[in-house]
Amino acid sequence: MKHLFSILSVLGLIGLSQIAAKVSASEIAVTIKPLHSLVTAVAGNTAKPYLLVSGNSSPHGFKFKPSQLVALSKAKIIFVIDEDFETFMEKALNSLSKNVKNVGVAKSGRVKLLPLRKGGAWEEEKHDGHDHGHDHGSNDMHVWLDPKNAVRMVKGIVRALSKVFPENKDVYRSNARKFVASISELDQELENHFAKNKNRPFIVFHDAYQYFEKRYGLEGVGSITFDPHDFPSSKRLRDVRAKLKSTKAACVFKEPQFSDRLVKTVVQGTSAKIVSLDPLGSAIKPGAEMYLSLLQQMRNSFTKCFQQ
Repeated sequence: MKHLFSILSVLGLIGLSQIAAKVSASEIAVTIKPLHSLVTAVAGNTAKPYLLVSGNSSPHGFKFKPSQLVALSKAKIIFVIDEDFETFMEKALNSLSKNVKNVGVAKSGRVKLLPLRKGGAWEEEKHDGHDHGHDHGSNDMHVWLDPKNAVRMVKGIVRALSKVFPENKDVYRSNARKFVASISELDQELENHFAKNKNRPFIVFHDAYQYFEKRYGLEGVGSITFDPHDFPSSKRLRDVRAKLKSTKAACVFKEPQFSDRLVKTVVQGTSAKIVSLDPLGSAIKPGAEMYLSLLQQMRNSFTKCFQQ
């Protein structure tokens, strides 16, 4: 209940009673839902940014619908995490007018990137030969799962929107200040929560949670797959099962966008629980408050994992 007031304050951004120039539909486009939340919060009542990857879709293996390509063609500015993350955007961006501003928020927000972890059990030095299907370059781009990164990205979003729509820059700055305050409040709440709720080792379906783990001192010990669309090698599955048993991991996380068949295979014959964890918040309604709800959902999933 405590954080309900923060969410309501974010919702209040949408009704901000400042004079602002309206931006027409689809002039602002965003790839994934957590980033769409940040952009929507900054835009406030000036625009309704267009979301590309919605529902149970995933940026891993995403395919455009014709209607989405039409919407993109009307955009003046497009927000992505990074060109190495939303690789599905490459052809679409190349086909658009050179006047369209393409903003990679990891770079514009000056986020400090973490290197990709290697292998199924993360002490390994080399990738299994079957685990290279998903190209993120050499860095982990799931940057939004550290709220401090989200704050940096919000500042980058303000700078980018202000260049394209300078008439709204004061509104963007005002909205950003309030949204950053809400993020920071929830971040502190989560830090306190995880300090009191001592964690146990866990294994994830694919390695998307490194930023969240490091922010709150959580003990991830391995991932079943590198690319959620690729079947892991038998060696990787053996390594992960061995790690699960040796660390007595509390749970193995599944993701709602993908089959849990591999997760069930890994936990078979062990006492580890299966818990759902979703880095994209697929079931959360899009909007300015979505990012805060995602962080709360992440907290709840980890808490369920750690419960005896």
